[in-house]
Amino acid sequence: MRLHQYPCLLKLLLALWLSTAICTPSLAGDMALLSIGPRIGFGEKIPLMGKEQKYYFHLYDIAAVIKLPWSWPLGDSPWNLETRLIASAGLLTGANESGLMMTAVPGLALSGWEGLLTFDTGIGAAFFSNHKFGVQDFGGPVQFVATSGIRVSPFSHAYTGFRVQHFSDAGLYGSSSLGVDMYILELGYRF
Repeated sequence: MRLHQYPCLLKLLLALWLSTAICTPSLAGDMALLSIGPRIGFGEKIPLMGKEQKYYFHLYDIAAVIKLPWSWPLGDSPWNLETRLIASAGLLTGANESGLMMTAVPGLALSGWEGLLTFDTGIGAAFFSNHKFGVQDFGGPVQFVATSGIRVSPFSHAYTGFRVQHFSDAGLYGSSSLGVDMYILELGYRF
């Protein structure tokens, strides 16, 4: 084996070790649908991230939160660190135009008191059927999604929450593309 091939072998062994460590039976559980519900979002012209947007945007979608198999209790506290997937489909409107938008965002959630309060964050992908709204061009149909949210479940089968979500192509389609920040209100059914 040549000397320059050792870094690849080391990376492969590290990846196998990491996947074995993460997927151990003591940390892995079952996948489960945690919640489903409608969301309404709005985007301001002055964003939290990126450049100033050309239009005000609105979002209307349905989101499902799926618990992924890996979770870690945080000592003797009532808090758990969990892996989750947020999947959504809906309508994005702006500049008197609209388009279908679908997202898949894996992330981490800090959940306490049997799901009464949850903080989550994640990075994933989105698909837009229309990526041009007036003069604002997202660059292409596939976008990155970064999101953070807080959720409160005051009743056993209901939740409400607030989320900040950023869509961007991260410059993949060129420097002239422009993303959008959304502020999203959530309400729904918790299983």
